[in-house]
Amino acid sequence: MWKEATELSDFEFALEEQEDVSKKNKRKEKNILKEEEEKYCLPSLPENIIFDILARIPASYLHCKFRYICKAWDNIISSSKFIAQNAIQNKHNQLLVQIPTSTKQHYYKAKLLEMEEMELDFKLHCFDMRRMGRIRSSCNGLLLIHDPKQKGVLYVMNLLTKCVVTLPKCPSRCPHKACGSTLGFSRSTREYKVVHMYSDVFGYEIFTLGCSDNEWKRIPGPFKEPYDRPFCLDFNWGDPVKINDQFLHWYVSSSQFIISMDVTDENSRKTYLPDCSEEIDKSKYALLEMGGYLSLVYKVSGIQIDVWILRDFQAQVWFKKHSIITESINYTNLKDSSLPSKYKNALPDLNKLVPLASLRNGEGDNV
Repeated sequence: MWKEATELSDFEFALEEQEDVSKKNKRKEKNILKEEEEKYCLPSLPENIIFDILARIPASYLHCKFRYICKAWDNIISSSKFIAQNAIQNKHNQLLVQIPTSTKQHYYKAKLLEMEEMELDFKLHCFDMRRMGRIRSSCNGLLLIHDPKQKGVLYVMNLLTKCVVTLPKCPSRCPHKACGSTLGFSRSTREYKVVHMYSDVFGYEIFTLGCSDNEWKRIPGPFKEPYDRPFCLDFNWGDPVKINDQFLHWYVSSSQFIISMDVTDENSRKTYLPDCSEEIDKSKYALLEMGGYLSLVYKVSGIQIDVWILRDFQAQVWFKKHSIITESINYTNLKDSSLPSKYKNALPDLNKLVPLASLRNGEGDNV
């Protein structure tokens, strides 16, 4: 009996000794790993430094690789402040072009068109989304898209994280085929708002992202009486031109004014066109964003285009920034041997040009 107790005691002692050795080995391995981490680990950087570095990296790399490195980086990359800063840091000479892939189901594919400064050449880059709906607007890395699978449904997508917020159907039950829609941002309230116009009789429909009731709001349209409208019954509202994500401007087929709105106070008003020597032809001007201002590109004739800038939105002050005359500019003809000789040195007909957008080149803007 005593012998068995002694053997049991020796066995327990051996187990304890083995556990002690195991603990020592684990501590040793842990210390070795810690030393290796300290040896190869980069020094900790302040968050604002990391923010500034990441903001200079193209969005495609951020989405595919960098946001998966650690949770802290994912939180930075997903923030609205970072998305806005990243958009500012990246190139301004890019246009997002959508091409329909199916006329029946309203699917689109998108490509980025990159134009080089002072060059006629351009590059097309594939956009990593297929079979998407029509993009109606963009704002600080958020896209407003018409859902091709659900009739009359819009959704907002974060371009980096691909997270989607589906909006409830608007009260007018608009199918979103012939209407005006945009996504704006109020700097004072820090709110994103979807502004929709289907019919001015019905009024504006506004949806604030993150609102507690998750419902659209209706406010009266810009015209109190039917005879105030400058357009015919078959007129369709288009997407407005957006300035600094806050000020919206709609073309309403008028030779005297456009309709404008500040998304912060949601009040609409008439903005009168620049005072020219002759009345502006409503069919010969287009509205564009240029350098953070509203611009009006007016085809005066086949040999002259004037570019006006709305310098002061509140006071409605315009000034003429450019007057483009064909005889006073240098231009490049395409080197096409098949063209008849009479076209090779002919002046371009400016009436046939269609202004699409302005591109920033660091010093100014090109139309």
